[in-house]
Amino acid sequence: MTLERLLHTTAGLLAVTSYACGGGESKPAPAADAAPDVAAEPASQPAADPGQSPLTVADIDRWDKGMAGELEAVHGATARLKQAKTGDDTVSAMMALQDMATVEAGAKAAGVDQDRYQLIRTNLSSAASYLAPHIGGLDPSKLSAEQRAEMQQSNAAQLEQMKDVVPPDVVAALTPRAAELRTKDVELTMARVKGSGM
Repeated sequence: MTLERLLHTTAGLLAVTSYACGGGESKPAPAADAAPDVAAEPASQPAADPGQSPLTVADIDRWDKGMAGELEAVHGATARLKQAKTGDDTVSAMMALQDMATVEAGAKAAGVDQDRYQLIRTNLSSAASYLAPHIGGLDPSKLSAEQRAEMQQSNAAQLEQMKDVVPPDVVAALTPRAAELRTKDVELTMARVKGSGM
């Protein structure tokens, strides 16, 4: 099929060359069409980028290691903030406490690049919050049975919407660890807040 398209494109180029005013026949003419021919059909090719491909069960452990790396970075920034002697030192340490500033440390601890780690932590954090809403969120025991059922249904719907990035097998593997990992995620957030003195 690629050869057929190549022949078609070549014929189009010859036609345009022969008839300078080819009008509507100039569709296949651009030579650029010949090269993208191979990549034009699989529009999903960019998904081959590991940073954007769906999460795997192994990414759960990566997130766990990444959070430990980020927490270490937060503790380091907190120590620098306490020892800051100038306004610049203070600002620098405060910036180092921020969510985006610790991505590098988390990615390094997780053994992946920063884009991949960002995808892992963002999506697994959300998934864990839906699986363990009682950690750092609303206490389901204070809700009526009807409200609990509604919340479970809503959380299940949210997880369903995430299935292209967080497949069902990943959700299944995350479920028994959701409370533990969600707790670490909340602790990391609280360490940032505490470190900044807020």
